[in-house]
Amino acid sequence: MAHGPPTTVLQLDAVLKDYYIGPLQEQLNNEVMILDMFEKAKISWAGKQGVVPLHVGRNSTVDFKSESADLPAAGAQVTKRMTFQAAYLYGRFEVTGPAIAAAAKGGTASFIGALELEMDKLKDDIRIQADRAMTSGGRVVGFLNEHKAVVGAGNWDFRGDFAKIAAARTTKGGSIDIAVVDCTNNTLTGDAGEVCYEFISTTASIDTTNVGFNASAGTIHLTGSLDTTGVADGYGCALVISDTSSTDLNAVLDNQPTGIYGNLGYVDLFGVDRGSAEGTAQSLQSVIYNTDADNDGAGADEAMSLTRIQEVIDSINITSGMEPDVILMNPIDRAKYMALLTVSIQMNSQATATKGDGGFTGISYAGIPIKVARNVDRGLMLFLNTKCWKLAVLEDGKFADLDGSVLSRVNNHDSWEGFYKWYYNHYCYRPNANGVLTGISR
Repeated sequence: MAHGPPTTVLQLDAVLKDYYIGPLQEQLNNEVMILDMFEKAKISWAGKQGVVPLHVGRNSTVDFKSESADLPAAGAQVTKRMTFQAAYLYGRFEVTGPAIAAAAKGGTASFIGALELEMDKLKDDIRIQADRAMTSGGRVVGFLNEHKAVVGAGNWDFRGDFAKIAAARTTKGGSIDIAVVDCTNNTLTGDAGEVCYEFISTTASIDTTNVGFNASAGTIHLTGSLDTTGVADGYGCALVISDTSSTDLNAVLDNQPTGIYGNLGYVDLFGVDRGSAEGTAQSLQSVIYNTDADNDGAGADEAMSLTRIQEVIDSINITSGMEPDVILMNPIDRAKYMALLTVSIQMNSQATATKGDGGFTGISYAGIPIKVARNVDRGLMLFLNTKCWKLAVLEDGKFADLDGSVLSRVNNHDSWEGFYKWYYNHYCYRPNANGVLTGISR
């Protein structure tokens, strides 16, 4: 009997079902190290706003006197109040009825439930967005390190969130105005008559005729006028998106929680004016240094150095009596730090095998652990005392279920939707125990 050709898998393709092996294999970077770190200092609160009382000044009339002399005049402690409101972070999903039915059984022989996919992964997306806002949330997007005067158009060294600047230009649909904060700390410079943390007079904006910025080179292209030559040698400046001409842009920036950059570098710290007169808000200023360790005044980007790292730590200690307990940097900058270290590679010569390892299981400086996080922008080192930070949660993140169900029927559609919500903010009540080193060469 003659036999025809055998049936192949290709010929049966139309009638065979797909068999998915194991769970959904993640391909995306879901690292949220900064958020995980600050969640250890979470506090709960209630009401329309939170109030944090601060002790910012001593009784200034304490003095030595001779025997029988008049006592010093009465003095008083100086206090301030930080007031903050929650930022509202949302994520929404929608799934059709047929999609729910098609993957309802789940199991290893099917893909993944439509609701499981959308809801579980939405929680990851929420946390990723929150982690990004931990550094650059709000209007402070990074730091300038150069001290120069430019009228017209020019490139400036910038270390910060280039993606946020790009998104801001897209949201507005044109150039965006910026402001610059002189972050000079008078305790260290001795300029007692000068107001600290003041806005530098500027009409600068990030333009649209040029590329606007070059993330690879670490520069932004500004038009208008900006003069930072009056900033004290060795200090950096905070870059603020000051443009309020776009309703959409205002909503994007002002609805975010205040990130590390804003907590440490903005003039206003949750209602406390850090640009006020000498002695009233000075204790709330952070150490914002650039890499200009030789203090030649130019402030051009320079290589990372152990000396400059030590100077930041020492300056924090002078102003606050505390030291950072963690240093954060971008993973790419880790290699620069490793290059500064003298490494002795020991070979394991036991029996028949040898093994060499040219890397590190952990790095630190003076016992302070150095951690890397993708949402710390390149060319920056953040020196944080985590005891001085709070993640103030009005309501923990969860799927909205006020009506008893996280799913709601979409009107006139065979679809179901829900949303995830998280009400919180992020503040530092002792910013002088923290610091930034900007202008590390790329």
